Amino acid sequence: MYARHAGAALTLYCLPYAGGNASTYRGWGEALGPWVDCVPLDLPGHGRLRAKPAHSAWPALIEALLDEIGTLPARPFALFGHSMGALVALELAHALRERHGREPLWLGASACVAPRERELDTGRETHWLDCSPAEMVTELRRLGGTPDELLADAEFLDLALPALRADFHLCASQVRRARARSICLSCPIWAFGGVDDPVSERNDNLSAWCHETTGEFHRRMLEGGHFFVETMRAQLISKIATALQPLMPHACAAPPRGAPVVAG
Repeated sequence: MYARHAGAALTLYCLPYAGGNASTYRGWGEALGPWVDCVPLDLPGHGRLRAKPAHSAWPALIEALLDEIGTLPARPFALFGHSMGALVALELAHALRERHGREPLWLGASACVAPRERELDTGRETHWLDCSPAEMVTELRRLGGTPDELLADAEFLDLALPALRADFHLCASQVRRARARSICLSCPIWAFGGVDDPVSERNDNLSAWCHETTGEFHRRMLEGGHFFVETMRAQLISKIATALQPLMPHACAAPPRGAPVVAG
């Protein structure tokens, strides 16, 4: 269940991590309150779009998301993505500007190595589309967040690995495509990290997100590992609300509540 607020002052599009889906953001709309219309997006091959083939090429993925969004709402919009979702949010921001002539009011990048640092990493692994299932399982175990019983379930792996392979390939092949045109965003970017997240251990992995905008940049840390989007949900939502509220001076926003567990 995802709360939609027709009279909201802002639309927040949320993008999931590799292998994830829109259910990551269940309850965010209720927690943020009626001034934010929270719209979680599924990628093809994931969640409610799991019957569609997962995309392993950036142009096809972004085109599919543009079609999913359709006409932008008249009110301002913002983007948030966790892990791979942060890269998708960045690419989508540039594509929305090209198609609609509008930038997001704000972009949140969570638990994700900045594109500039990815460019400098000459050891990026690009074998995910054809590596062995055992290698995929090893990487999933390293990242955490997937229960061991699922990683040992052959039926689960048969269903999950095609989308995961596509997602991992996208992460490995993202090389500042839009930024190669030397056009940065101008909106504020906030980068979030987890104190126990390997991605966040190296400061530049997060701080280099500042190179993706000419606007303000902020870095914020939370307790938890790579999946703090799940384990520290209420705290993350609170920080996002703190970032967004000053940008919407006419929004009468109550302090965000801890996101409730919502069935459905």
